[in-house]
Amino acid sequence: MYTDLDNLIAEMNLPVLQDLVPWVDGRDQASGEFFDAGVSDVLLEKINESAVGELHGYIRGIYVLPLESPADPVATRTVNELMHYLCYKQGNAEKIEASVVELYKMLVKRMQAMQRREMKLDHDMVSSDEDLQSSFPYIVPDAKFPPGFTKMF
Repeated sequence: MYTDLDNLIAEMNLPVLQDLVPWVDGRDQASGEFFDAGVSDVLLEKINESAVGELHGYIRGIYVLPLESPADPVATRTVNELMHYLCYKQGNAEKIEASVVELYKMLVKRMQAMQRREMKLDHDMVSSDEDLQSSFPYIVPDAKFPPGFTKMF
């Protein structure tokens, strides 16, 4: 888990989080901070798994996964913001705010930048940039037919 309830509350604020992911008596486990905050720990764990899975999908093969703890601040912020979007999506998909949709579009661009290695996390990478920049010798043979050979008369 790259984030915790305090970071998520700072991202969304508690009343919004309680409205989108309410604690449901009988279905949720009473696991400390989630129960005390009045939010569904079961649903938040699923949302967290989805957010982490989406981030991992973009950075798989670039970084050793899961990222070491404590996670890079960019990874933590990305997971928090993905969870923000996913909470809205699952809680109120038909009335999702335009600002939340824009947040998600920005997140996709950030994760694509990580994938293209334009943005780097402070963790060990699987391979360095030098590994990717290789040169291969190749031979280009001379043309066997004169230019315009396939032209119709």
